[in-house]
Amino acid sequence: MIKEKILESFQKLGKVLMAPVLILPISGILVGVGSAFSNPNLIKSVPFLGSTFFVYLFSLMKDAGNVVNNNIPVIFAISIAYGFAKSEKGTAALASFLGYMTLNTVMGSFLVLKGTIDPDNLLTGQRSILEVLTLDTGVFGGIIIGLLVSYLHNKYYKIELPSVISLFNGTRFIPAITIIASSFVGLIMAFVFPPIQNALGTMSEFIVSTGSLGSFVYGTSERLLLPFGLHHFIYLPFFFTSLGGVEEIGGQVVEGAVNIYNAILNTPGANFDISVSRFLMNGKVIFAMFGLPGAALAMYKTALPANKKKVASLMIAAVIPCALMGISEPLEYSFLFVAPILFGIHAILSGVAYLLTYIVSFNVVGSASFGGPFMSLIFNGIMGADKGSNWLWVIPLGALYFCLYYFIFKFAIIKWNLKTPGREVEDVVISGTVENTTDSKELLEAIIVAVGGKDNIEKVDACFTRLRITLKEPSKVESSTHFTEKLGANGVVNVPSGIQIIYGNKAAVYKTEMRELLEME
Repeated sequence: MIKEKILESFQKLGKVLMAPVLILPISGILVGVGSAFSNPNLIKSVPFLGSTFFVYLFSLMKDAGNVVNNNIPVIFAISIAYGFAKSEKGTAALASFLGYMTLNTVMGSFLVLKGTIDPDNLLTGQRSILEVLTLDTGVFGGIIIGLLVSYLHNKYYKIELPSVISLFNGTRFIPAITIIASSFVGLIMAFVFPPIQNALGTMSEFIVSTGSLGSFVYGTSERLLLPFGLHHFIYLPFFFTSLGGVEEIGGQVVEGAVNIYNAILNTPGANFDISVSRFLMNGKVIFAMFGLPGAALAMYKTALPANKKKVASLMIAAVIPCALMGISEPLEYSFLFVAPILFGIHAILSGVAYLLTYIVSFNVVGSASFGGPFMSLIFNGIMGADKGSNWLWVIPLGALYFCLYYFIFKFAIIKWNLKTPGREVEDVVISGTVENTTDSKELLEAIIVAVGGKDNIEKVDACFTRLRITLKEPSKVESSTHFTEKLGANGVVNVPSGIQIIYGNKAAVYKTEMRELLEME
């Protein structure tokens, strides 16, 4: 039971962390476009881009994008507190911002008193955060404060204090207790975090030294943890901490793969570094844009003739977000549960993609933080060719991976008679909803019935692709095939506390509409 609760907590944290991560594509595109069109070499070739209007325009685009990039830790803090708060989420978000600033102010003040921080010569691991000179705890600081505030908020938001201080009853108590608690955490962090920074630096050096093998392990494990919702914990530490690298760019020390890549985009003359790009899902560009579409074609080709039209609709709907935005879950879940061996093959091929892209220094990243594979290929690959993107490798690697996935999947499906979509003898409704309706309200009402009715539902939430429903009695849920064959789901994950139904991009919309149907907050 304890193990299941821990797993559920990690899954929820991973879901909550996706909210700030998915803000990054917009900022990444703004920075990418602004940097590409203000590149001195491009301006020499296209002189009108050097006019005052365009210089201002692209400079403003970069600055607007960097509003997010420069404040990721506090965005994490606010998102976690907001996501975990049971009620009065706005108060939790405000308290989290106050807590994060208190944490940094206390750490900074302590370092000033010790004489270990010099405003004119900040050391590695020190920085100015919202005008406060402090230790750079990165997203760890944001996560710690977010979790602290969510705990305090859920415990005390209904508190009733003695009449003398009753002014602070209820939610008004949360900011006050947050400032006090964050002060203690800041004092502790001032002692313990410098050794942690040193340890992370050592670990980062070890991972970098593993080269192509490390890239293979990174890519394979990230895919293998996807069904458990724990894959975020593979890549997020590399995205935002020194595990993803520490480099001096433009006279500034930058740590974390996302921050380094953004700094390279922002700095004329700075070139991409494969030791950074490999942590930003450069391998995903290959398997999401080319490999998985090859697998989709194999599943279409091996479907029964009577089911091919339905399979084609399913595969096209899944391939488009996969290839363009890197949203691969709908396609992966179409074979994960019915043919797990295919998912194992896919995970290994994904790792090999990371290995190959590392070997050839393919610096086009597939992370959603930079708009996903297609947008990144355009703005950071083709338009960033002078920075060493080596984007042309996408052609041979893409062709290789399309063929590999197509022939391996086709062989495996036929060899082991795997029941991928459309291979059941009966004509299965693969991509339809209730009686093929397009009315989401009717679909959601059917889902409510299928999970045991309104009275059996405790909470409704969603991550990027999953509708997550917490239930009082999970045993009342219909079978997985009921959801996939009759309710249009791409897949189902049963967890001890309820059910997670994979609906791809529609999951967040379904969450909102279902909450309205159930009259939830």
